[in-house]
Amino acid sequence: MQKKYYFCSVKRKINILFIFLSLLLGVCSCQSVTWKSKCVQRTLHKQQHRANELLAHLTEAIEKNDFDSIWYYTQMDKSILFYIYKGNQLVYWSNAWLSSSERIKWDVYDQWYFTQWDNAQGICCRKRVRDYKVVVAIPIKYNYSVTTSILYNHFIPPFRGDENWYLNLHQTNEACVPIYSYDGLYLFSIAHEEHLRREDIHTDTIENFSYQAIFAEDQQEQTTAKSKLQMYYIMTGILIGVLLFVVVFSLVKYRGFRRMRLSGKFQIILTPLVLVILLSIFMLSTEYIGRIFIETQQLRLSKKAKYVQMALQNMYFWDLSLSPVNTQALNIDLRDMSFVFETDIHVYDLNGRLVGSSTPQLFEMGLLPTHLAPEPFFTDNSTLVQYEQIGDTKYLSAYTEFVNGNYAKIGYIALPSFISQSEMNTHVENFVLRLLPLYILLLLISILIVWGISHAITSSLSVVSNQLKQHQLGHSEKHIDYVFSDEVGEIITQYNRMVDVLAESSEKLARTEREMAWRTMARQVAHEINNPLTPMKLTLQQLQRTKGTERFEEYFNRSTQLLIDQIDNLSHIAKSFSSFAKMPEVNPTKVDVADKLHKFILLMRNNPDQVPIRYVGPESGIMAMADADQITQVFNNILRNALQAMEGRPNSDVIIILKTANEQTIEDEQLNPNKDWIKISFSDNGPGIPEELQKKVFVPNFTTKNTGAGLGMPISKNIVEGSGGKICFQTSEKGTTFFVYLQKM
Repeated sequence: MQKKYYFCSVKRKINILFIFLSLLLGVCSCQSVTWKSKCVQRTLHKQQHRANELLAHLTEAIEKNDFDSIWYYTQMDKSILFYIYKGNQLVYWSNAWLSSSERIKWDVYDQWYFTQWDNAQGICCRKRVRDYKVVVAIPIKYNYSVTTSILYNHFIPPFRGDENWYLNLHQTNEACVPIYSYDGLYLFSIAHEEHLRREDIHTDTIENFSYQAIFAEDQQEQTTAKSKLQMYYIMTGILIGVLLFVVVFSLVKYRGFRRMRLSGKFQIILTPLVLVILLSIFMLSTEYIGRIFIETQQLRLSKKAKYVQMALQNMYFWDLSLSPVNTQALNIDLRDMSFVFETDIHVYDLNGRLVGSSTPQLFEMGLLPTHLAPEPFFTDNSTLVQYEQIGDTKYLSAYTEFVNGNYAKIGYIALPSFISQSEMNTHVENFVLRLLPLYILLLLISILIVWGISHAITSSLSVVSNQLKQHQLGHSEKHIDYVFSDEVGEIITQYNRMVDVLAESSEKLARTEREMAWRTMARQVAHEINNPLTPMKLTLQQLQRTKGTERFEEYFNRSTQLLIDQIDNLSHIAKSFSSFAKMPEVNPTKVDVADKLHKFILLMRNNPDQVPIRYVGPESGIMAMADADQITQVFNNILRNALQAMEGRPNSDVIIILKTANEQTIEDEQLNPNKDWIKISFSDNGPGIPEELQKKVFVPNFTTKNTGAGLGMPISKNIVEGSGGKICFQTSEKGTTFFVYLQKM
């Protein structure tokens, strides 16, 4: 019982859910109909305003009897139709596709109202202008009694609506959505029809030649040609897709077009160019074949119209006019002639009204209008071929004059030739089926040729690039062999010549640099040695003058100490030049930099000037890549320069800080931010380095002191950079800070 109750409960819930979804779908469907109906109403209002504007211009042209202006204004908007009556006689029409078998009522003027023709539904407005009556028609939806896969009832542009909607004058039904005019008057209602009325008429019902495609059966079998064509289109789409993928991938890989290799640039530029050229030629060829097909059909139709004209002239040699009285006999003659010339034939009188046809059933069903098209009727062309349409289906129709034996015009002859879009597409598809494989093959060959040529051009340039990368001054370089005498060959020839000249120039430069270095070194050594020699010479001369006097002993003690100091200075100079000349190899190893620095600071705190030296950082445990024997010399050179810069200044102070440098504290852009660094800073509160001397700090032999050779900082720079680090400084009037960066291990 419990299970049964449970299943009943579930079933009840499912039923309730189903009812709720049905109501929800019904509400959504009604809302969809209402919303789309409002769109139709807005479009209708725009068309009404446009029709009123054209009607005002047309009224002015009628009052002035200006036929050219009448034609101009009525042809400005093909979706709005104009008919002009004089009494009950139709004297002008802008288009002839609307068909109506009922007599037009003239009891309503200057008001829009719903109208239903034999082949369409829409609204009309009538207006009196002098002795004329102007009818403005806005067709909204087709209303053919015969519908097929080609001919079907749907909304006429610019209106957009559901094909299953139908228009009526019933306003009381809840399922109907009323449509109003722009001035608020009711026009018609839109309702949803579940089952449309459809009458399929086959070719055996109406015997005709020109309109058989309209009444063809709906089932269309896909032929082998279409399957092959579809396969070729898929292959072309895949090929273009692969090319686009390669282009996008290359652009992403190289981060833009500028960074791409030269061969890739050639391929990305030339391949789409070849593709665009081939596609353009293919499309132009397809369009040309379709146009030639249409022109051929027009020419054949014009010739056939001439033959029909001559045949009818012989048959109605003595007739002076055509009237509905002889319609039956004319229909029989036209039917016989239609089998001879394999085309439908329609005949109109001098007023443009239909008087005979080989297929009168088409006019009885409202598929074709009973009036002649306006172009052949209101123009002076004796023979005219133009496009006409039934619904959205276009077809060619040839018009010529109906003349009697005296070549007097007694009517008009119309010969339609239904060239459907599918027929033309079939003709074009057969042409494309032969042409497309050739274009695919040409595209593949063109791509291979472009890629091959780009690779051949850039491969030689790559050889030059690799040679330039490997080029080193002082080493012999090989020439590049290239057999062609093109632009690349000229570049390679110039490269080979440049290698020879550069080798000779580098040898001369090396010799000159060595000579200049020795000369500079000799001048500097002479200058540095000459500085202490002068006071030594003066001291000795003074000793000679005081010899044998009472002052000799006193002056001898002071002089010997001065001579000892100057000799120590000469020894220091000699040692500095010896160190710089040797420039010992830097052997970076894993060193505890904190321990080295801390021990060095402990020794330097007992400096003669008693300058306080403060240290911030760990005493040991910071491992970095440095030369264990020479890193202390770097600390000594920097600290000694700081102490000498603050000599004689009150409140002198030196601060040394050791810490790990992260991305935020790295001042030098040459350091790799992806590595860990040790940062050691030596800060003093001296006078700073003048701006004009800052660029010479690391230049050999540069010094601002009376003693020294100016080699301490260049040697320090060589030691730090040889260990893979960096040395730099910041200075101002408040002091100078030197930074030493070493790679953390």
